Amino acid sequence: MVWANLVSRVLAKMNGVSFIEYQNSNDNICRQNLDLGNNVASEKMFCIKLGRFLNPHISVKGSEKFIFHSSYYRTCSNRNAINVTTVHDFAYRKFVKNPLIRYIQCRQQDEAIRKSDAVVCISENTKRDLLHYLPDVNPEKISVIYNGVDNRFSYMRSAEKKDYVLYVGKRDRYKNFNALIEPLAKLGYNLKIVGVPLSSTEIQLLDKARLKYEYCGIVSDTELNKLYNEAICLLYTSLYEGFGLPILEAQMAGCPVIAFNSSSIPEVIGDKELLLDDITVDTLRMKMEYVKNNRDQIVRDGLENVKRFSWDKMADEYMDLYKKLLNR
Repeated sequence: MVWANLVSRVLAKMNGVSFIEYQNSNDNICRQNLDLGNNVASEKMFCIKLGRFLNPHISVKGSEKFIFHSSYYRTCSNRNAINVTTVHDFAYRKFVKNPLIRYIQCRQQDEAIRKSDAVVCISENTKRDLLHYLPDVNPEKISVIYNGVDNRFSYMRSAEKKDYVLYVGKRDRYKNFNALIEPLAKLGYNLKIVGVPLSSTEIQLLDKARLKYEYCGIVSDTELNKLYNEAICLLYTSLYEGFGLPILEAQMAGCPVIAFNSSSIPEVIGDKELLLDDITVDTLRMKMEYVKNNRDQIVRDGLENVKRFSWDKMADEYMDLYKKLLNR
């Protein structure tokens, strides 16, 4: 999504843009909606998941300076290339337990960061993590450029408010989904879940806690917008985020967001009153009561907060960076 929004805007405003992509790139839903014209070269690779680690540097011809910006931690070996790398988060380093997988992922990420002329972090928290894990990297080559949020989500003032809390997104590992089950059950709230199918373990935990829930599946943007508008709130329990896009989606739809006070979330959410330092019956009850008593103001603040983030603003900041590097 980030790259689709960046690419479409760069194409509209900059000349001389070309692309290198894998042979199966059209399998990506976002790519299917992009018209890249004829300036596309296909990179064939027997096994993409393995090949990108074995060949992290791409050879591109060019006798004049040019920007090379990879979507996933690859750099260009041409001496005229000005390499740019975007860092979304350090989740692999923090949460992957398999030491071999963690080493392979982190090695590619670290090498791209060190070899790049400029590094973009999508939040101040990601920048802090980068300098913590890679203290040898020059802070002056790091920029913070926030993601945007799509206007396909909107506040429906006439929407009927219903008696459920909404959970959206992945639920494994640091997403901390299991932590909300017992407190919600004890407080008597209903839960609607959007995302990949529930695992047998999750179903057992939900049933054991006697939490009233509905699994909605993977829904369309239109249906998700309706769910946001009708919910009491979005409960966002993730312990770590590079950015936290569902927070802004919910706020754009007039849905209050109760979120965990960690990583980039305080940067993005705006309203610190709805941050949780831990998830217990008492802390959740307190936040839910705050939402009930201050809902109109929370909705207004959320709608104002999302104005700080847009794909146009993000793309303009990237293009300013590209021009600055080319003119250096």
